[in-house]
Amino acid sequence: MNISHINKLYAPWIGGVETHVQDVCEGLARTTDWRLNVLCCSPTWKSESYVHNGVHIQKVPSLGLYWSMPVSPGFPVALRNVKSDILHFHFPNPLADLSYLLTRPKGKVVVTWHSDIIKQQFFLRFYKKPLAQFLSQTDKILVTSPVMAQNSPFLRNFQDKTEVVPLSVDPEVYALTESLEKRVKTIQKTHGRFVLFVGRLVYYKGAQVLLEALQGTDIKVLMIGEGPLKSDLEARMSQTLDTGQVTILPSQPFDQLLAYFHACDFFVLPSIFSSEAFGIVQLEAMACKKAVVSTTLLTGVPWVNQHQQTGLSVPPNNVDALREALTCLWSNTQFRSTYGNAGYDRVCTIFSQKKMISTIKALYETIV
Repeated sequence: MNISHINKLYAPWIGGVETHVQDVCEGLARTTDWRLNVLCCSPTWKSESYVHNGVHIQKVPSLGLYWSMPVSPGFPVALRNVKSDILHFHFPNPLADLSYLLTRPKGKVVVTWHSDIIKQQFFLRFYKKPLAQFLSQTDKILVTSPVMAQNSPFLRNFQDKTEVVPLSVDPEVYALTESLEKRVKTIQKTHGRFVLFVGRLVYYKGAQVLLEALQGTDIKVLMIGEGPLKSDLEARMSQTLDTGQVTILPSQPFDQLLAYFHACDFFVLPSIFSSEAFGIVQLEAMACKKAVVSTTLLTGVPWVNQHQQTGLSVPPNNVDALREALTCLWSNTQFRSTYGNAGYDRVCTIFSQKKMISTIKALYETIV
């Protein structure tokens, strides 16, 4: 079988969707004799074509990213030349579905719907109709949570071909090894106790709400990430928080990031907009047996982290509720342990990478 995944970008570009596409393609390449392809854009005007870990990757040149979307004049031509049994699109990606409607490449069509379009409302006025036309021609639409299937206005008319396939991690990759434990002890010696935040410093992640929630507490937070809000957050920290209460570190290599997950007391994801459609970083924390504090967005976020089972969920943008949840876990070792262990079990049962790969493999076979 010949499978092509179509996405905006691909590794080594860092992003939740890009990581998911890589996991699916490399997982299927390891476990089948199928040919796995990726068609995506390069973030620059540079064409690339190579094979990595059994996956054939083609990156089409672009003029750069605008509103999180690559501008690539050559992408429709590249998509037209794709010859596969299944074309698996990852959305939102207007460049991809508009290119499909223009060129009509052959093959069954699968879409993974990662997120609704939230911020670009002006563009959405013109895009709604072609998007609906494209979705009507798909063979299967995959969503990452039942909450997304129920609440997305874009998928309302396509429930009969919508199926839930959650994002995943490999729990074995997150195991606490002897060498990793040494790094963990070094981090704890340097920073002491801390709550961990990992993510891009952008509007929907709620980092500014987190800073407000820390006021009047002795809770320490370590933030790992970069983005346009970094300077603003640093200014707020210096004005409102005690020295050393929050530390911001740049993005870390995976091995080092894993050590921070294991070193923290618990994890926080205070996202305030539905652009946070799933929060796969929650799975990473849960795979390290860490309790999670997150928000009750109408997305997959509270479905992943179940309130009072694997952690605590609070209303988005509610400073007082977030402060109360943080204080509760910061002061209660038993809660942290109970929720952390339950979270690990949930990852192994529902969100394991082996299960996701097996589900997608069976789905492809059924469609073809």
